[in-house]
Amino acid sequence: MSIVKPDLEARFLSFVGDDEFPCVGAKSALTKQQIHINQYDDFRCDSNETDILASIHKFVETFTLKRDMYSSLVVTFEQPDTISESEFDKVLWEKLQRLHEVDACLKSWDSKVSSDPHSTQFSLSLGGKGFFVIGLHPNASRKSRRFSNPAIVFNLHEQFELLRKQQKFEAFRDHIRKRDAAYCGSKNPLLANHGESSEVYQYSGKKHSENWECPFKQEKHQSS
Repeated sequence: MSIVKPDLEARFLSFVGDDEFPCVGAKSALTKQQIHINQYDDFRCDSNETDILASIHKFVETFTLKRDMYSSLVVTFEQPDTISESEFDKVLWEKLQRLHEVDACLKSWDSKVSSDPHSTQFSLSLGGKGFFVIGLHPNASRKSRRFSNPAIVFNLHEQFELLRKQQKFEAFRDHIRKRDAAYCGSKNPLLANHGESSEVYQYSGKKHSENWECPFKQEKHQSS
């Protein structure tokens, strides 16, 4: 008996396409057909990470800011069907760490972002470029993070820097926050303005205690 795999690309595009979905950047990417979606087996499995990293490198190598502004790479997973917020956070950081460890043998850390997860200038560097990471899963506290399957969204940091140079970033950010509060029924307690706290607190969507220590560590042999 054959098992029909779920069409996670269609699900994700429908998720973002909801009229009330708050992220206008994602909606722009959807309109421009610049959401690149890859589907893998199990979120908890490490055997898919070589393929995931290859897709990230391809995304970086083919991205041109002028042509591809408002683009995202989305990595979706067929399993598990359900996962707690704490378990998702744990597995996400394990996966990002392993992706980095392989990537560090191939690429240098993006010099435009910090490699220290405590730093307010930190972004995860893969393929030589900084990324802002967004985790999604079925049991997320925030409705805007509550996708049918585990997923990781990779947004290139340079897109946000362009908005800052154009003096559009604050209006863009505040508009999304207002929409997110309406969509979820409350303001997002994880959000901080750029430069106030490290973005690692936002990656998984889990609200951490004050003494939480980000588990990510940069490989010592990689240049910062």
